[in-house]
Amino acid sequence: MSSISPPNFHGPGNPVIPLYAADPHAELLGDRYYIYATHAGIYSSAKAFHEKAEGENHGFAAWSSPDLCRWKSEGAILRFSEIPWARELGDAWAPCIAERNGRFYFYFCAGSRIGVAVGDSPIGPFHDALGEPLVPFRADMSAIDPMVFIDDDGQAYFYWGAVPGAWLESTGIEIRMHLSVRQLNADMISFASEESPTIATEKSPAGWHSLDHIEASHVFKREGIYYLMWSPGGFESNDDARAYRVHYATSSSPLGPWKQAANNPVLTSRREVGVVGPGHHSTIQIPGTDEWFCVYHCHKGDADRRTFIDRMSFAADGSIETIVPTLEGPPSHPIRLALSATQKGPYRAGEMIRLQAQLIGETKTQTQQQAPQQRIQFFSGTEKIGESSENSTQFEWREASLGFHRLSARAFLSCGKIVTSGPINIDVLR
Repeated sequence: MSSISPPNFHGPGNPVIPLYAADPHAELLGDRYYIYATHAGIYSSAKAFHEKAEGENHGFAAWSSPDLCRWKSEGAILRFSEIPWARELGDAWAPCIAERNGRFYFYFCAGSRIGVAVGDSPIGPFHDALGEPLVPFRADMSAIDPMVFIDDDGQAYFYWGAVPGAWLESTGIEIRMHLSVRQLNADMISFASEESPTIATEKSPAGWHSLDHIEASHVFKREGIYYLMWSPGGFESNDDARAYRVHYATSSSPLGPWKQAANNPVLTSRREVGVVGPGHHSTIQIPGTDEWFCVYHCHKGDADRRTFIDRMSFAADGSIETIVPTLEGPPSHPIRLALSATQKGPYRAGEMIRLQAQLIGETKTQTQQQAPQQRIQFFSGTEKIGESSENSTQFEWREASLGFHRLSARAFLSCGKIVTSGPINIDVLR
């Protein structure tokens, strides 16, 4: 799945990917940040995509970064030609990824269906998990824009959708547009509940407006509050009144009910820097901090969508402050500590779980005398479960309780600095 003479590395500044890359999903996985997007790294521009789509390039690629600033292409990770049910379909759109038990679940759109593939690494290789769509075609639902959120208790939630809008406008039926959610089982490839709506709009055909089209669910949790973000409007529009933007709502539950924010929209066009129609985004939290970034796409009025990253801040009451698009992009945030389990789960009660922390770029300073002597602590949620022995970065967890554990590590360096890993998710079964 080669692109058209693609650069395989891109330095600081927005856009962070120098190719056509829309609907970005960003995730910290191990020792790198990753971006997965609609045709990311496959086509040099929207024009090239429309000229070449449906050929051997059809599918998905990935980009990765050690510091949120410098991004490199990881190449192809999944081709539709490798998935029998998707082979003849279009619309390789809006993927997302989730990690559990050392496996990576890649959710993707294909012709108003949503599939799931599984791999042992963030860049695959991935293989189709079901042999059929996870969300099949439905005439009353555009099966697009999957997003998976795993809560602290291990319950996974699958958000997706938008009901068709424009092509229902001329009918006599009432248009109900909504985003949906279902609970996933711990296997991450089957559902544990029925569908329920999250955010909805209802309009008669005469009153329908492009801003009533809603899509691109994104959910995260901060300080006990659940945030559901989405994008209304037209993703290709050059009309500020109708172009993409970002709204959000909050809840005490990942299933809602959701209270829409008074300060919507929180991300809109900023033409003075060439940003039109920003939206379909994801978020990144820097480990061990309350520092957040919004990863979104936008264009210059030509629908040639590119991926930007800008800071996302919160007011004292928890509301999201206005996100300001920039050309500078994010500051460097090198990953200093990564965590992994040496074997894949799920695990059985009493089974030893070997955890491996990796210090990155912190093991030496200018002189040998300044080399930090670190100790590393390991956590399940906020509970400390142990620490490494002297001069070791490993820990053997022998007494894991039944259930779900979100594990992380924290290194205390002799220079006084504390660095935190991103999380990994595991299940311990009977």
